[in-house]
Amino acid sequence: MSGNEPEKPRGRPPFALEGIDHILLLVDGMEAACTFYQEVIGCTFEESLPEFGMAQLRAGNALVNLVDISAPEGSWAVPSVAGGRNMDHFCIAIGRHDEAAQRSHLAAHGVEIIEESFHAGARGESLSIYVHDPSGNVIELKGPPG
Repeated sequence: MSGNEPEKPRGRPPFALEGIDHILLLVDGMEAACTFYQEVIGCTFEESLPEFGMAQLRAGNALVNLVDISAPEGSWAVPSVAGGRNMDHFCIAIGRHDEAAQRSHLAAHGVEIIEESFHAGARGESLSIYVHDPSGNVIELKGPPG
């Protein structure tokens, strides 16, 4: 490192990774997508969220969330450039942890929390914290329920 660069903080995160909670895929036509993920991949239907143009399918311990960007309700997820992306974010399930330590850890690494909310996932309702990776991909860190 040159003398001008700040030293990067070291140390492990104050939480344990437990796996992928869910992925959110952008699709063009909900019926065809649901049929494919259920009949070809083997997912099972979990829940419909029509107000967001979404369907949730179960894939083992995780969820595959589909957003139909051809429907008006799914317009919130339409990429700014055609063909620009087909995944909104991915979610990593984390174990029980100290929320303040998690926030401090992210801040120490210069990682801004871009959104946070309390909502359902594959393991139930819990706090989700969203951050960008260095390439701009959105990662949701989702704690355990309760």
